[in-house]
Amino acid sequence: MSLLNRGTETVKVFPEVVIIDDDGNKLTRPGTVGVLAKAVVQPVNIGMLSASPETQKIGFETSIKYRLRLVGYPDLLGAQSAVEWRGKRYVIDGEPQIFSGSPRTARAEYVMIRK
Repeated sequence: MSLLNRGTETVKVFPEVVIIDDDGNKLTRPGTVGVLAKAVVQPVNIGMLSASPETQKIGFETSIKYRLRLVGYPDLLGAQSAVEWRGKRYVIDGEPQIFSGSPRTARAEYVMIRK
């Protein structure tokens, strides 16, 4: 068994769903029903000189990024998926990084930002 298969956190995943609005347009958004999953959550360092995962936006707003690796989750998350971790809601930032070098190290990693 790989060390990558040990989740130290429990998160609630809200997978992306497709809805159709009143005009017949297809839209994506996070689902309303969450699924509990084991995960590894680690801070992401922004820039080489910064030791903090927090970035300053205009004004007083900050944004914190974390790396997310779901353990045993059966599918990939879409860009409109959401994750609830330690009572806070996060959104997925961009596409997942997919590592498929060997069966022992294969995984998908996401970057999540506090919503």
